[in-house]
Amino acid sequence: MNELADLYRETILQHAADPVGFGQKIEDTHRNELYNPLCGDRIEVQLRIVNNQVESAAFTGEACTICMASASLLCATTPGKPAAWLEELHTRLHAALEGGQDLDGAEVLKPLLGVRLYPSRIRCATLPWSAALGAL
Repeated sequence: MNELADLYRETILQHAADPVGFGQKIEDTHRNELYNPLCGDRIEVQLRIVNNQVESAAFTGEACTICMASASLLCATTPGKPAAWLEELHTRLHAALEGGQDLDGAEVLKPLLGVRLYPSRIRCATLPWSAALGAL
């Protein structure tokens, strides 16, 4: 558990300090904004989808460190993947954070598992993925 906590802390801080895709201008084909009234996170995810592939991803908004880092992970990992992969990752992340299941092929999201220790912050970690799914 200590190794996961270290990975969580390091990755969250790294992505929050220099978030991939934050404020980047892309010619989006899909976009969606979500707001979490419980903590004030507001994230808008923009996607450029070409032939059912994510060509690029970006986001804007004001959010906590966990939400910003999660959005950064989304932007760093989804380009070049099928659009359906976003739905798959969203489903696996929810199952892993809320139900304790394994990520099963979505290990790129492993740093977010540290949120399990803070159930009130799960929505912070999943908000960008829910926004991306809504954009589709």
